[in-house]
Amino acid sequence: MSPKLTIFLISIFFSQAVLAEKKVFLVGVEDVDYYPLFSFDSKGPIRPSFAHDVLKAFFDHHNLPFKFVPLPIKRFDKWYLEHNIDFKFPDNFRWRNDFSNKLGITFSEPLLKLMAGTYVLKSNAGLNRRDITSISTVRGFFPTLWLKEVTDKKVHLIEESKPLAVVRHVIDGNSLATNIDLNVINNYLRAIGKEGEIILADGIYHQEYHYHFSSIQYPEIIKKFNQFLVNQKVLVDKIKRKYHLKE
Repeated sequence: MSPKLTIFLISIFFSQAVLAEKKVFLVGVEDVDYYPLFSFDSKGPIRPSFAHDVLKAFFDHHNLPFKFVPLPIKRFDKWYLEHNIDFKFPDNFRWRNDFSNKLGITFSEPLLKLMAGTYVLKSNAGLNRRDITSISTVRGFFPTLWLKEVTDKKVHLIEESKPLAVVRHVIDGNSLATNIDLNVINNYLRAIGKEGEIILADGIYHQEYHYHFSSIQYPEIIKKFNQFLVNQKVLVDKIKRKYHLKE
């Protein structure tokens, strides 16, 4: 065998070894159809959504292999400990309990601004906090702004696995309100021909919050993601428009 051929074969061997060892980053996502914000299913194909498109654009931009890992919502604060994931989306500091505060999570800059509020039928727009006796939500989502009332059994909590069922509870009068995001509500209202029928109850306390990308082991990649949001703002805004998101 000639020296050149030997070198060529060795180079191929090492190239293949490097490719085989290249890490595939695991991105933990919620196992729920929360379209258009995200839509992941542990038992089926991944549907394009805002989260899917932005994160794929980021990893592809940096030529980083990755995989979405749909995980149970109810174990959200345990994902980093139980599933050996590298990243989590969405994430937010306000969702962390005392235990997960000790994990040293690095959060990205805000990716999406949303409104945590109480959403009611348009005909019930004037309801105040004392009027709300029931609230529907996605199973595993914590009604943060209503936690005390739910714990004290002053507000009845209705949980469903699918956002469409949550929306129907409000439309049909089974619950007076919901706390799921308005972008998701509007998506399902359009699907059932009831667009505009559920709105934010302005008279009940509400607050802005954000979706972040997070990691424990890879703060340097979170830093790259922050730069991506700046450098690729036009692309990110285009994806927001694609999914008709309102911030």
